[in-house]
Amino acid sequence: MEGRASGTCVTMTFQGLLAVWTLCLVCVRGWEAPWFCHGNDCPEFTVVHTNEDFEERFYSASHWITVDVAIPNKEEVTKALWTLYYYSKGENGEKANVDLPWPSIILMEGDGDEKHGSVSWPVPPGTHLPKPNDATIKETDIPAGTVYVRSFGGVASEADAYDNVDQLKASLEAAGKSFNPDRFVAAGYDPPLRVINRHNEVWLFAD
Repeated sequence: MEGRASGTCVTMTFQGLLAVWTLCLVCVRGWEAPWFCHGNDCPEFTVVHTNEDFEERFYSASHWITVDVAIPNKEEVTKALWTLYYYSKGENGEKANVDLPWPSIILMEGDGDEKHGSVSWPVPPGTHLPKPNDATIKETDIPAGTVYVRSFGGVASEADAYDNVDQLKASLEAAGKSFNPDRFVAAGYDPPLRVINRHNEVWLFAD
């Protein structure tokens, strides 16, 4: 029995050790949301390392409400965002408001003609989700893991997102980081009417 326990410790990956360390740190210190969450219950993360051009974060597992987007263009993404917004404002089986904090995220996967995506809003722990009236709405989970993040300001466009993803990829390659090049997130932390101190991010997931 003792030998088997020892073997388990030896074979634990660095990623596993990092996950344990991060969870212990969050439990001891508590979650302190950064300024750009504006008091909202953002998905929890710990900053592992800050680079000149990007930030390495370890995210806890998180729950989301999601609409898939078969053709990830501006029109379809906007339609999906409104679908989730109206759901949160009472267009659901209980006609109840649901407090969905920022960020809203657009997840893009694949390459070229195989590209597809989804639009999601985070669901804080303990939130009750009424049954959607719209069958395109579903619940999803993002597992705990390492995410590389590049931040930028202003009112973000589709071109801004792709440009920042390209810059993030170049920075990660220069830093020798391993990541999935065919999967990224564009995250927005601000409602449309906020005109100053806007905060946007693009995320790439560690392999």
